[in-house]
Amino acid sequence: MKRRRIGGLLVGLVATLALATNAYATPAGPVTITVETHVDGFQDPFVSTGGVVCAAGVVSNGSVNFVGWQNGSHAQIRIVKHFECDDGTFDVLLRVTLDFAACDTVATWSVLDGTGAYEALRGAGSLTGDGDCGDTIVDAYVGSMHFD
Repeated sequence: MKRRRIGGLLVGLVATLALATNAYATPAGPVTITVETHVDGFQDPFVSTGGVVCAAGVVSNGSVNFVGWQNGSHAQIRIVKHFECDDGTFDVLLRVTLDFAACDTVATWSVLDGTGAYEALRGAGSLTGDGDCGDTIVDAYVGSMHFD
């Protein structure tokens, strides 16, 4: 009988702790981030809406890797973007398809990690890039973010 009570208490404690870790997560909020990306630029300014991350900052490439299939019209690129705000940083993984003819991109993105105010940042979404076939692409990130 005593073992049963102790076992029941342990199960209840584990369940309470599991639920408590999610109780502090914020609800996901919509976010948009717009970046005028210069192919030869080191850092590009960004603006965001939604209030989850800073309203403005700079973004740079952490890494760029051509992956998957490529042909004369398209390429698959994996890019890590490093966003810097006054109160912290966060990294985003992009899985990009580049259309050589239109100079446009489509992608999905997800938050990898963060520092400072963005240490517990989570989120994902889609991206469209409107290129001018020169050295500039206007990237529009749309999705949702929250804090764990």
